[in-house]
Amino acid sequence: MKSLAILVAILLLLALISGPIAFAMTRIQTTTRRGEIIKRILIVLLTLLGTLIGVNFAMAHVPFVVRLIGIFSVAISLYAVRIEFGAPKKPREY
Repeated sequence: MKSLAILVAILLLLALISGPIAFAMTRIQTTTRRGEIIKRILIVLLTLLGTLIGVNFAMAHVPFVVRLIGIFSVAISLYAVRIEFGAPKKPREY
C-alpha cells in the first residue's frame, strides 16, 4: 500500500508541475539554434506528460479536486504549446 501511495503522489505532482514548468520555459530566450531545439523538445515532453496524466485524472472516477488538477494540467500544458509553437494565423480581411 505504501508503494501505491507513493505512485499516486508522484502522478499528482507531475500533473501539477509539468504544465507550469513548460509554461515557464516558453519565457526563456535562447541565442543558438541548438538551445531552441533543446528547449522545444523539453516543452513537448513536459506537455505530453502533463496532458496524458491530466486526461487520465480528468476522466477517472476520482474526487472532484483531483479532476480539477487534471483539467488544470491539460489546460496549462496546451496553452504552453500554443505559446511556444504559435496559433494558426487567420488571414487579415480588408
